[in-house]
Amino acid sequence: MTRQFVFPLTTGRSGTVFLTELLRLNWIDAEVHHERLGYTQIGVESPDASHFTFFNSVGNVDHVRRFWAQKLERIAASDTVRYAEISHFLFKAGLVENITPLVEAGEVHLIILTRDPFKILWSYVNRFEFTNFGYTWLFALDPRYPNVLVNSAPFMEHGVAGSAFWYVHEVFARAEYYAMLTADIPDVHIHRVDLSDVTSLEGATQLLTALGASVTVDSVKMPPRQNATRQTHFDAKMERFCQRLAAGTPLLSRSIAEKYFTDGKRLANGARSNRKA
Repeated sequence: MTRQFVFPLTTGRSGTVFLTELLRLNWIDAEVHHERLGYTQIGVESPDASHFTFFNSVGNVDHVRRFWAQKLERIAASDTVRYAEISHFLFKAGLVENITPLVEAGEVHLIILTRDPFKILWSYVNRFEFTNFGYTWLFALDPRYPNVLVNSAPFMEHGVAGSAFWYVHEVFARAEYYAMLTADIPDVHIHRVDLSDVTSLEGATQLLTALGASVTVDSVKMPPRQNATRQTHFDAKMERFCQRLAAGTPLLSRSIAEKYFTDGKRLANGARSNRKA
C-alpha cells in the first residue's frame, strides 16, 4: 500500500479540529495529530518562533531546513502507512519547501481548507489573538514580516481587526501559491474543501474517498462540532465593522498568488532575494 501523508494549507479557526476528528474516526490504520504542542514538542514536532521568523523574513535558510529535516525524516522512517498532522502552523514555516523526504516515501496530500472569511475574522477578534507578538510569531503570521505575498499596510490601518484579516488574505494566497509550486510534482496532491462542505456527509465522504478511505455516505462517522467560539467580547457595532471590512476587502487569492509566482518570486528565497526571474 502506498504511504500517505496529509497536511492542511489553512488559517486557524477554519475547522482543523473537526477535520482531525473526521480522519481519526474514518481513516483506518492512521496516525492522526492536530497541533503537536507541549513543553518538549515546540521546535521538534512544531516550529518554534525562530523558524517562523526566519522563514518569513529571510526564507528557507539552514536553520529552517534543519528543523524540517529532523521532523520529516523521522516521519518517513517510521512504520506509519497513513500519517496526518492537521496543524495550520506547519506550512507557514516552510513545510512545502522541505517536503522531499515524504514525497520520496509516498504521497503527500495538501488540503486547502477554507471557511467564510468573516467568520474566521470574527473568531480571531473575539479571541484577541492578533494583539501581541506572542501569537503572531508562534502560531500565525505577523503583518510586519517582509517575506509575504499580500501588502499588509492597507489592512493595518484598521487596527487589530485589520491585522487579523490581512492574515486571512495572506494564508489563502499562500495556499494558492503552493498549489502552483507543487503542480508539477506527481506525488503531491491538492484537495480543495470548504468547512461548510466537509461538515456535511456528502462532502466528508468525498474528501475521505479522495484520501483513499473506503467509505460511503452511510458509513462515514461524523464528529460533533469542534472548538467553536462560544463567547463574544464585543458588541454588534464591532461585529458590523468586521462584516464591512470583510465585504469591502474581497479575497483575490489566486490572482495575487499567480502574479507573485509568474514574477519569479519564491517564499523560499526570502524578501531580499525575491526578484523577477
